[in-house]
Amino acid sequence: MLLLLSGEGSSDMGSCSDALGTCTGFNYKPGAMAYIADKLINLYQGFEFSYIEHDSVYFVSEKHLADHKPVIRPKRANLPGKKRPKETQYYFANARSLAIEAKRLATEKNDTVLAVLFRDSDGTASSGRGEWQDKRISMKNGFAFEEYNLAVAMMPKPKSEAWLICALKENPYQACDALEDRSGNDKSPHALKTELTALINDHPSGLLLNDLIIDNHIDANCIDMMSMQAFKTDLRNAVTLIFPQGND
Repeated sequence: MLLLLSGEGSSDMGSCSDALGTCTGFNYKPGAMAYIADKLINLYQGFEFSYIEHDSVYFVSEKHLADHKPVIRPKRANLPGKKRPKETQYYFANARSLAIEAKRLATEKNDTVLAVLFRDSDGTASSGRGEWQDKRISMKNGFAFEEYNLAVAMMPKPKSEAWLICALKENPYQACDALEDRSGNDKSPHALKTELTALINDHPSGLLLNDLIIDNHIDANCIDMMSMQAFKTDLRNAVTLIFPQGND
């Protein structure tokens, strides 16, 4: 199996070291959300194999997906296209683009490809694009439109910092639901980004964010938040389609 990832920036799914829109191997620099996805896939597949460590990850940038926006085709009757808010078209189109890229990569490499699309649901860059549920459903509909059932929406509420704070705060993994109601605006007086930076700097291990995940100081399996549980459920279902023995 190969892993195909796309995110918004270097701190979530990662980036390409050569500034290209697509990369793999030593040109790919993973971010925190990539390590979380990799850890959870290891848990669900039923055997130890890190796709990041074995250079089995392909990365596609947000800009690359936008530059390769799929052509508009008539809506299918089984998808709620007419009810989809206009502001969620961005997520729908991104999901279609990634699904198309996954199918292309699967054919090129003659292998199964699991795709994960990361997008924050609320922040200055995405303000006005609709609520978390609408955006997430739009991404799932985009995958379904391209008939690709091995693609997963990774959408924190309001943003990835909330998941990470849940694991690093004074009482880790306890009563984290309130974090999902916080503002995703980095300029707010109590910005999640500012809080996370302080928690990482004060962590007794002295490790950087990615290393905190690698060494299990941040354990996504222990994060019990609505948006994380939605991601974990979808990811487990997709991994089980590829490795049915994982849940035996």
